[in-house]
Amino acid sequence: MNGYDFDDTIYRGNSMRRFSFFCMLRLPYLALYLPVILIALLLRAVRVLSKNAYLLLLEGYIVFVPHPERLVSKFWDKNMSRIKSWYLDQRRQDDVVVSATPFFVVGEACRRLGVECIATDMDTRGKLKGKHCHGKYKVAAFQKIHPDATLLTYYSDSSSDMPMWRFAERGYFVKGDKITLVNTNDAKN
Repeated sequence: MNGYDFDDTIYRGNSMRRFSFFCMLRLPYLALYLPVILIALLLRAVRVLSKNAYLLLLEGYIVFVPHPERLVSKFWDKNMSRIKSWYLDQRRQDDVVVSATPFFVVGEACRRLGVECIATDMDTRGKLKGKHCHGKYKVAAFQKIHPDATLLTYYSDSSSDMPMWRFAERGYFVKGDKITLVNTNDAKN
């Protein structure tokens, strides 16, 4: 089984950020939420907000989106072309995407790709169940679903995924379309 981060790894860009702009263009009243986003950015910058609180505020606009599942579907109709070709060339049916992006956004892309998705468990009413699937919590989320599975590889664009790189037999850093081996777990080989 091979694992992948989603945003800026197999997808060009940040899907949650792009989805937010997609929603705001179609629902202009969501611009009224921009001050909340700016305050959240400021409070995170001065370390007043925890990562969970910060992300909940950033993604909280979703409560004002009627039928978000329809917009998610329309978003992916337009954005599946942003999946990187190197990933499409090596995709396998047993691939698993482990992402911090809320499942309600990234899950649809994974469904269309025909791969498993483990992501932040947040519903379309902005309710977070547990922790954001980020850093060491990605490993915990993966092990909860696949307690006995071996993860052969994990690809990511972020050093915050070091726990996943260490958990997998091999970890790869992705920058654009360049892929570099960053970790080999000899204990598992």
